[in-house]
Amino acid sequence: MLFRPGLTLMMVFGGLLSAGNILEHALVEKDSLLLKFARPFNPRTIDAFRLKKKDSIRYVFDLPHTRMGSRRVPLGLHHAGVTSFRISQFRPSTVRVVIETPQSYGMSYGNRSEKVCAISLPIRNSTPKVRTLFSTMNVSRKQAPEPPEPSIRLHKKAAKKTAGKSRTEPPAVFRLRRHYTVVLDPGHGGRDTGASGGGRMEKDVVLQVGKRVRRHLRRMGFRVIMTRDSDRFVRLRNRTRYANRKHGDVFVSIHANAIAGRQKHRRHGVETFFLQTTRSDRAKRVAARENSVVLRRSDRLSKNVILNSVMTGPKIVLSNKLAIDIQRHILGNLRRYYRGVKDGGVRPAPFWVLVGAEMPAVLVEIGYISHPRERKRLFSLRYQDLMAKGIAEGIANYLHNREQEFE
Repeated sequence: MLFRPGLTLMMVFGGLLSAGNILEHALVEKDSLLLKFARPFNPRTIDAFRLKKKDSIRYVFDLPHTRMGSRRVPLGLHHAGVTSFRISQFRPSTVRVVIETPQSYGMSYGNRSEKVCAISLPIRNSTPKVRTLFSTMNVSRKQAPEPPEPSIRLHKKAAKKTAGKSRTEPPAVFRLRRHYTVVLDPGHGGRDTGASGGGRMEKDVVLQVGKRVRRHLRRMGFRVIMTRDSDRFVRLRNRTRYANRKHGDVFVSIHANAIAGRQKHRRHGVETFFLQTTRSDRAKRVAARENSVVLRRSDRLSKNVILNSVMTGPKIVLSNKLAIDIQRHILGNLRRYYRGVKDGGVRPAPFWVLVGAEMPAVLVEIGYISHPRERKRLFSLRYQDLMAKGIAEGIANYLHNREQEFE
């Protein structure tokens, strides 16, 4: 192997840092903010969002795996259409760039060269145009409409056309007026493995997805509580009790489906359930499988009595609305990148885990672990993250709609 002193020194120095890149310099050139890095930088890794203040708009860019080269990086930045620039070490391995402007404008960003990322700024001496914030390598200059309210977080590549059907395209996620508590319930755990297929177990994939939902919700500003964040067993009746004690505003239980026999190579898709009696044999079978895992025979009579007593509760309508929002956002996200994602629909079913919840509660079946192709997707990190983002955005959209109803 050829010895290269410069490369070796760079590898050793890079190993001493927790971040993989260094932001060496920032400067304003015409109508762009240029960020110069020590190593090649991929703008697709940027986590971008927008905050609307009373009299200004803040465009925020988090650069992962990056450190600032010096404190002088943000100095001397001025632009006629920008109120202020702020660049700081937000976390040990994340640099945050904030561009504050008096009005919205057609912001875009991408690589100018391998080590230079350019963020567009308001064009001088022109009327600001309102556009949706998005990140993409190939920036489109076509005007895009602004959502009715500023979003908590906006989709990356929102300017691209989606591969899914238009009816499943999720609307924007809106800013909320107060902080909410979301209780996430990854199903099964510990000795209760849940469904299985191809050597994979339901308890593992739902915990992975649950943690990703938590991450997305926390980024949006939610308080998130999980009934379990490790491989441990939690009784069904204790899950909603815990959610009630924590004063949750929303309860979402996450599960994976399965079916035996010849149908296991055919049956697939995403389904979202809310608590209610049903005549659907399919919904009954799904609920029976989930319920039977931990219900003792002595619980059967009391189960039926309790289920019947809550079927007319006021939370049913709200839970149905929550289920619709979550289902729509999941499908919208997944269909952007994957073909053949089936809409299993929003269905009522008598799930024991939802009984007793004092808040809107739903159960999401994220896919069939028994289906070979869907099982492979379910354990893909990209698929999991798109799924989790859809659940998080569905929750946020539901809560926004609830706020609108009380205006």
